[in-house]
Amino acid sequence: MTRPEPASRRIATDLREQITSGELGPGALLPSEPELAVTQNVSRQTARAALQLLEQEGLVTVRPRRGRIVRSRQRLKWNLSTFESPESTASATADAWGTDVENQGHDPSGETLHVERIAPPPDVAAILGLDPESDTCVVRRHVRFIDGKPAIISDDYFDLLIVEGTELAAPEDTTREDTTREDTTREDILKEAGYEQTYDVDEIVVRMPTPTETARLDIQAGTPVAEHRRTGFTAEGKPVRLMISVIPGDTILLRYVVAT
Repeated sequence: MTRPEPASRRIATDLREQITSGELGPGALLPSEPELAVTQNVSRQTARAALQLLEQEGLVTVRPRRGRIVRSRQRLKWNLSTFESPESTASATADAWGTDVENQGHDPSGETLHVERIAPPPDVAAILGLDPESDTCVVRRHVRFIDGKPAIISDDYFDLLIVEGTELAAPEDTTREDTTREDTTREDILKEAGYEQTYDVDEIVVRMPTPTETARLDIQAGTPVAEHRRTGFTAEGKPVRLMISVIPGDTILLRYVVAT
C-alpha cells in the first residue's frame, strides 16, 4: 500500500509548479507561513517545512521584513543608463539599487565600504590628470553583495585636493549597512566644492581578473570579468571622478537604453 505524500511535499510541489510555469515569476512574493497554513488547512510547522523545501532547492530566497520571494535564475540586469541618474539618486541610490535587484528575483544583501588615501595608480592618474609621484587621491572601495555573495566591486577615485574636508574624503565603517548614503549627494558635494559633475563617459572591457579582484569577488581563478569605467566630467571637460567597477562575466548583464 502506497503511503500518502506528506502535506509539506504536496504544498511544495504545487508552489514549485507555479514557479516553473511562470505563474509566480522572479521577485514574486510567496504566501507567508500563516497564510499558507490557513489556505492549505495545515499546521504552521507543515507550511514552514514546505517553504523550506523550496529554499533548499534554491527556488526562493528569504528577504528580512518582507518574506520569501521567487529567486531568479537569469542573469541580473544592471541598468547603467539609469544607475546614478539624478532621478535615481534623488530617491537614494542604495534603495533604488536594492529595489531593482529585488524586483529581478535576487536578494540585495548589503554592501561594504572602505576609504583610503593613496598615490593614484598610473591609469587612474592619467584619467584624472594627476601626478602618480606627488598627488594623492581618495578611493572609496565598495563591494555590493547579491544573494549573500560578492557581486560587484566598485572603486570611486577622487583628487584629494578637490574632496578634502568633504564627506567623500571621510572614513566610513566598513560594516555599516547604509554605506551608500553619501552617493545620494555626491554631485552636490562636488558642486559645492566648485567642481559640478555634468556628464559621464563610460568604457567597458572584458578581461581576466587580477588576484586581488578574484579574492574580493570570491570567484574561481580563470573566471573572466567585465570592467566598467565611468568618468565624471565638469561642463568644462575636467575629469573629477572615476568609478571602476568589476563584475564576474557569468552573473550580470550590463544594460543601456540609448535614445535614437
